[in-house]
Amino acid sequence: MDELIASVLEHHERLWPRIQELITEYAAGQRAGAGLVLEGAALWPDRVAGLTAPHTAAVWLTAEDSVVRARMYEGSRYKEAAAEEQHLIEKFLARTVRYQALMQGAVDRRGLDRIEADSDRSPEELADAVLTAVGSQGAIGRSTAGS
Repeated sequence: MDELIASVLEHHERLWPRIQELITEYAAGQRAGAGLVLEGAALWPDRVAGLTAPHTAAVWLTAEDSVVRARMYEGSRYKEAAAEEQHLIEKFLARTVRYQALMQGAVDRRGLDRIEADSDRSPEELADAVLTAVGSQGAIGRSTAGS
């Protein structure tokens, strides 16, 4: 499993220069539009926290493993899948859970904003929580009031 995680992290490291360039261009107003929202596992906390782009904020959304599992089973139609497909889904789920644990650890070690996107929150409540965290950030990813 750790080899798979290492491979994913290496892939994300190769993507980072382009992601950083995109963020910098939008933050500097070099790109037309109201703003930019990026989502994805390649936004590793250590890299994002090192950004110096103005008008930039970061919040990590996480969920309990049980929520991730339920969503993945539902989205993949796990119960209807053949045994081989279920095996692949289980492998992907295990990698996802491991990756999320590493991500959460990195976010927490740096004291960055992390919000639980559990099934008890409506999309509107989650959006409000993100906007509140972003509005109180004194540095990229770090609220002055905490999250």
